[in-house]
Amino acid sequence: MSKFSQTMYSGVARTRTAVAFFERNAVRLNLLTLALLVLFGAAYVVQVNGSVAKGYSIRQYEDQIKQLTLDNQRLEVVVRDAQSLQNVTRSVKMLGLVSAETPRYLTSSPPTVVMR
Repeated sequence: MSKFSQTMYSGVARTRTAVAFFERNAVRLNLLTLALLVLFGAAYVVQVNGSVAKGYSIRQYEDQIKQLTLDNQRLEVVVRDAQSLQNVTRSVKMLGLVSAETPRYLTSSPPTVVMR
C-alpha cells in the first residue's frame, strides 16, 4: 500500500469500529436517549411549576401592596380631618379650655457678676 492510500484510509478503521459500536449497542443507546428525554422533560416541568408558583406569590404580594396603599391613603385622610381647624376648635370646647388673657411679662434686674 502506498503512503497516500495509508493516510487516505487511516480513518476508515475508526469509522468501522464506531459503526460497529452503534450497531452492537443500538438498544442501549435508544434506552439511554429515552431516559435522558424523560429526565429533561421532568426537569422542565419542575422548573415551569416553580416559576408559576413564584408568579402566584408575586401576584399576592402586589395585591397586598395595593390594599396597604389604599389603607394608608384612608388613614392620611383621617389624620388630616383630625388636624383640621374645625376639629381643633370643637375639641377645645369639649375639653372646657378657655382662651388666654393678655400676657404679663416679668422684668428682671440686670445680672450681677462677682469679680475678684
